[in-house]
Amino acid sequence: MFRTLLSRSLVALLLVVLLGASTATPAQAYGKENWQLGFAGTGVAPSSGFGFGFWGWCAFGGGVTSGNDGDCQFSQYIHTSAGGGFTCQESLDITSWTGAGGTFVINAATAKVNPVSATGPCLALFPGPGGFPVDTGFPAAPGHFNFGTFGPLKGEFQIQVTQIP
Repeated sequence: MFRTLLSRSLVALLLVVLLGASTATPAQAYGKENWQLGFAGTGVAPSSGFGFGFWGWCAFGGGVTSGNDGDCQFSQYIHTSAGGGFTCQESLDITSWTGAGGTFVINAATAKVNPVSATGPCLALFPGPGGFPVDTGFPAAPGHFNFGTFGPLKGEFQIQVTQIP
């Protein structure tokens, strides 16, 4: 009985150690990242009922001022008082980017949209009708940036940029 209890205790201890080691290992899903960005924006025109918003994150790797690896995941929506608009989620697999000009520019990427039925309007907002390259307008410098409102619309636009040493 004591031997069975001891062997079960050792197995349980070994499992705990293995679990602890596996959870302590850092994730390297996208390689070494040099920059991480979080962003969110909303806007509404109270008189017309038009509203839009977006929120998400990007990770850029492969260099400090430019690179060949990155990922963005973000959601966006447009709503109108007439019941029109859309909501979508966009995923970018970035293969070339630069921040040398002061803002992050995505030179080449593959975009996927969910739901697929919203692909047209979703990509029309970002990256836009011209596709890539596209200037994100996000500062290529660490810090928190509060850009306030969007002209006459009520809302806000904020970005957090972190450089990874």
